[in-house]
Amino acid sequence: MFLSLYLKRAENCVVGICLFFDDRYVREFVIENDYELILANLKRINRLLDSRSCVSSDMLGWVDCVDYKVDEKIKIILEKIKSEADIVFVLGIGGSYLGAKMAIDFLKSPFYNFKCKPKILFLGNSVNAEPILDAFEISKDKNVWVIVVSKSGSTLEVCASLGLVEEFMLKKYGSKSSEKIIAITGENGNLRSRASAKKWEIFTIPLGVGGRFSVLSVAGLIPIGVSGANIEEILCGARVACKDFGYCSFDYNDCLKYAARRICLHKKGYSVEILASFDVRMGSFCEWWKQLFGESEGKNGKGIFPASAMFSADLHSLGQFIQQGSKILFETMIVSEFPAKDVVVPEDNSLISNKSFHYINSKIFEGTLEAHFEGKVPCMVLKFKNFSEFELGYLIFFFEKACALSALALEVNPFDQPGVENYKRAVKCRL
Repeated sequence: MFLSLYLKRAENCVVGICLFFDDRYVREFVIENDYELILANLKRINRLLDSRSCVSSDMLGWVDCVDYKVDEKIKIILEKIKSEADIVFVLGIGGSYLGAKMAIDFLKSPFYNFKCKPKILFLGNSVNAEPILDAFEISKDKNVWVIVVSKSGSTLEVCASLGLVEEFMLKKYGSKSSEKIIAITGENGNLRSRASAKKWEIFTIPLGVGGRFSVLSVAGLIPIGVSGANIEEILCGARVACKDFGYCSFDYNDCLKYAARRICLHKKGYSVEILASFDVRMGSFCEWWKQLFGESEGKNGKGIFPASAMFSADLHSLGQFIQQGSKILFETMIVSEFPAKDVVVPEDNSLISNKSFHYINSKIFEGTLEAHFEGKVPCMVLKFKNFSEFELGYLIFFFEKACALSALALEVNPFDQPGVENYKRAVKCRL
């Protein structure tokens, strides 16, 4: 069923069809009575979530992000960076960079840095010296800006990288380096104190917005805006999704149906969900999705393990296991109706002559869906219209809401990450 007719929207939003959810290829794997009971429970949970009556309701700031208005301060700094910078270092790990990278790859392609200015280099997501030293090498004669994203400012990987980056900027620009460093952080913490002391520009991540739910806040919007993307249109898509998936929208709420199907499959013994894409622009989207669901659901011995596959490349590797391996997984295939770009294969008397790449890719999708279904793999399909800002915002909110609903249905807190905190403590004890 089509989710949104794009309703009539203000702020220069267009009208069209947004997202299509198809669950025909999972129905034979579940008992419909079980599904209806789970769906009814999710409707109850959706009402609790939207009325701020669920567990950790103080962490629902990501819902409020859809109503955020891009203020003049953000517009001014984005124009300044885009007009001056050759290269922008974005320092962050987890949700502090995955959302921004996902959005830029989705809207601009993974090859953005080969053709656009400013180049955006994501650093601070590991403690490997090579990426950061290479970034310094290619930036020696370039105009560099820095955006550091960390709500607490105490994340080990970001702290290590920031020390090196600050030293590089001081050597390059001296006292003026402070004019080229932006901190996106919480209301308090180490990074905020450091930025205030050094007179860096500061943007505040709202209370109640956790890292993996932060892409629609300044944590994601500012780095995304540097790429030239229309961040207001991203928020516009998210606002429409928020309305479409509200607790009053029962009959056409495919966010609820997606969450119900995956929980139902989990109860039938399917412990792994593969998000399978057929477009290279979706690679980082899959990585963002894995963090969103993995960190939200994987607690108390519960949860569905989130994995991903990039087809058709992975059809020649993981595809064999998916189709004929142990029956522990189900697929959610996510495809676009229209490609970002297309080209026709030249005439060469072969099976694919004079056919476009998108046409061929669509047939690979259809054939894969048929083969995997015949191989007894439950498959759901999500089809979105195109690689636009509006579609992206809609998809982001769709998955954020579905993730919160799924975790709450499993009776775990979607908004904490005790295992991550445990690993951080164990590392710090050894330093």
